[in-house]
Amino acid sequence: MSTRPRRLAAKRNIVIEISDSEDNASEANDNDEYNPRETHRRFIDRAAAAVASGATSRKRGNNSKSNASANDASESKKKRAKQDKENALPNQINDVSETSVEPPLSTALPQDEGEHSPLPAASSSTTGRSSFWERRKVWNIHELLAETEHIQPTAARNIVQLFENENTIPFICRYRRDLVDHITPDRLRDIRNTYSEIVDLRKKAENIVNQLERENMINTEIREELMCAKTNEELEFLYAPYKPASKGTLAERAKALGLEQYADSLLYGTAPKVQLSSAVDPSNKDLATEEQIMVGICNIIIHNISKNTSVLEELRRLQNVQRIVLKCLKAKGTTASKEESKSKIVSGGIADKKLDSSKFENYFNFQCDVKTIKPHQTLAINRGEKHKFLTVKVETNNYLKSDLMRFISEQYMSHGLQYPLRREVFTRALEECYTKKLQPLLCRQIRSKLKEKAIRAAIEVFAKNLKQLLLMSPLKGERILGIDPGYTNGCKLALISETADVLESGVIYPHGRNANRKEAEKVLVQLLNKHNCRVIALGNGTACRDTEMWLTSLFQAGILDSRSIRYSIVNENGASIYSCSTVATKEFPNMDMNLISAVSIARRLNDPLSEYVKIEPRHLGVGMYQHDVNEKMLTDTLNDVVSECVSFVGVDLNTASLSVLKHIAGLSEKKAEKIIEHRTKKGPFKSRKDLLTVRSIGEKTYVQCAGFVRIEPLSVGGALTNPLDCTWVHPESYQLAETIIGKCDLKISDIGKARFIQSIKEFSTSEQNLKELAATHKLPIDRLKFVLVALQRELLQDYRLDLDKRPLFKQGLTRLDELSIGDVVTGAVTNVTHFGAFVDIGVERDGLIHKTHMNNIELSIGDRIIASVQKVDMQRRQLGLRLENMLEETDTSFTLKAE
Repeated sequence: MSTRPRRLAAKRNIVIEISDSEDNASEANDNDEYNPRETHRRFIDRAAAAVASGATSRKRGNNSKSNASANDASESKKKRAKQDKENALPNQINDVSETSVEPPLSTALPQDEGEHSPLPAASSSTTGRSSFWERRKVWNIHELLAETEHIQPTAARNIVQLFENENTIPFICRYRRDLVDHITPDRLRDIRNTYSEIVDLRKKAENIVNQLERENMINTEIREELMCAKTNEELEFLYAPYKPASKGTLAERAKALGLEQYADSLLYGTAPKVQLSSAVDPSNKDLATEEQIMVGICNIIIHNISKNTSVLEELRRLQNVQRIVLKCLKAKGTTASKEESKSKIVSGGIADKKLDSSKFENYFNFQCDVKTIKPHQTLAINRGEKHKFLTVKVETNNYLKSDLMRFISEQYMSHGLQYPLRREVFTRALEECYTKKLQPLLCRQIRSKLKEKAIRAAIEVFAKNLKQLLLMSPLKGERILGIDPGYTNGCKLALISETADVLESGVIYPHGRNANRKEAEKVLVQLLNKHNCRVIALGNGTACRDTEMWLTSLFQAGILDSRSIRYSIVNENGASIYSCSTVATKEFPNMDMNLISAVSIARRLNDPLSEYVKIEPRHLGVGMYQHDVNEKMLTDTLNDVVSECVSFVGVDLNTASLSVLKHIAGLSEKKAEKIIEHRTKKGPFKSRKDLLTVRSIGEKTYVQCAGFVRIEPLSVGGALTNPLDCTWVHPESYQLAETIIGKCDLKISDIGKARFIQSIKEFSTSEQNLKELAATHKLPIDRLKFVLVALQRELLQDYRLDLDKRPLFKQGLTRLDELSIGDVVTGAVTNVTHFGAFVDIGVERDGLIHKTHMNNIELSIGDRIIASVQKVDMQRRQLGLRLENMLEETDTSFTLKAE
């Protein structure tokens, strides 16, 4: 037998185009194009070979049909080229017209002969290749990226080049957005992930090709098929026939007994006819009877069918056209065991809350088409199955099975010798193959796709919510009292100044066994009066609602002045983790770690971004099933979001802490440490250019980070060497900015003043001015416009103020049992998921606005809304709301009024 595994081809001879690239000579030098070994290089670009040799076409299959097949292929290609031209993007029309005149390209391969009878002529190609693989070519990375992400080819080429040159997403989106069609950071982050997957796919395909070359199992056709694969799934399908099988499989055992020749003869219908009696060997206990022989032959046939590329391709096609249902039922004995009832440690070492079957009641009798199931449903089902509360199965209809079995039968049984034994063995093997191999494979593929889709959706929700949380507006110029509520250990207090320095701390006991409310009231009032503090930041953890009820009683009794004092609920997730970290120990070496969490809560109100970046993003609790998703993918995405937020807000190079500075685009923790070490030894930086004097900061790093760090006047004694160092203008555009300032008859020292901003605004309205500047400096108009926008901003204007996500302050709490259906309430969005949004309306727990009650309005964390009460479930402590309207202004308190 040949060392190359058999794969059955379609009955007709197929003409296959391998490569008809636009410019083979130029693309051969691209870094992202497949460059095989020199000995095989002539096979990769068949278009060039055909032109050089004067050949018009070469064909796979029987030579006797070459002219007819070539003509048919040429006609079909012209028709496809016409369709492509109609559907092509504007800048692709020329490409299509150029390639449409190329002749079809193919090559004749020798017939794969074995030790026994050869395959029929109709199946001389052994690739199992079908029409799905026609018109494929070895792609470039930017081509596949444009196709996968549906972006312009030019933008895709630019994106690939920018990423290869190690440009960061914040830098691209602010200073190179003209090259990427003004793609948003969130969209570019998705494209970057796809780019990484494509690069990994190319490396994986090259590794497979090299492995098969070492094993002498590859020719030009197989190599090009593998390099044409556009997804990991396609690559796995193509590689499946060549994967070495485990020695312990039933098929391998049967082959070891010498049954492969009989199996091949029966599967492909080659002569002579097989007689099972001729294979019986009474001396071998595994070959003693004809039934044992048949079982062994069936195992080999099952293996061959399940690895056939055409069969796997048809299985994938049927997944998209047939109805497939995911069905869930309540598992038997859903009561949690003692081990399961304890807090579980999930990925990242985070303790999951206690689970019980009631959380999965919606899925005890649930079924949904896999094409319409929602990501949050998939994640909930997977979690319920993991904890043995649900049983899940994928159900297919009979049409899928019959269509697949008909397709397989046509592939194998429509040619070759026909006799009863062959039909009997094939029917038996096909039924077992579907039951044991193909149907389980189908279920695994569907579950895997659903899980991957759900994980991406969960990460997307987490990233969006984290971004909203980090970009909440800071509360500047206020002293803030942070309260970390608790029962037995009391409520920890920490009061910070306007600059976030700790003024005083302590502990009070308004709840629990050691409760002393009189003393707690006295300490609280004295602390507020002593430091003239009018703002309280209350953590939303344990005992939050009890503490809020206690504060409400103080307002009602007049102990706290409701006209001047107010409080806000602050997300305290991760505060306890931060208080035990080395970062907190360095910052507060002499403070009790229990009090550090109260400091963190107060600072989160003072400057959310600077405080939240000290904590790993996944600990902030603003996601959806974040503990069930891929930890590395989640961490990478969230770190990108943090870097984006910190970079866009910007930092003062002379005052930024390590926790903030290390997230600036282009910088790392080690580089940030070098910057802090430099300013400690040599004093504050006078200009951005001084960064180049820091060890480990080179030109490439400087270009990436310079636009996101600034030199504020107060940090250098009030006098700036160059006021542009305090703007969004990148140092590479300083000359352009100075030219604009000069044309407006302004001084660079006037940056940020009202007259300066007005003059720049008037200058930017003239199209003639823009064209002249663009021509003089040889810059795109879009890049020029950004410099003009940067010059129109007030000096030190906080980027977060543009978003207007201010904290919501309250002066009282309503009990859940005081609400009734139809009440109109106001509140703030605290979390957003695919199934709805959670809103703090000032009762004992957040209410849920289901997506069906959102009136097609997209909410984000921090949004102020007006809602009506739809459901109050006292037993399960659940509150359902309907979105009525958005609040334009920030309310200082909640209001409740009957409809």
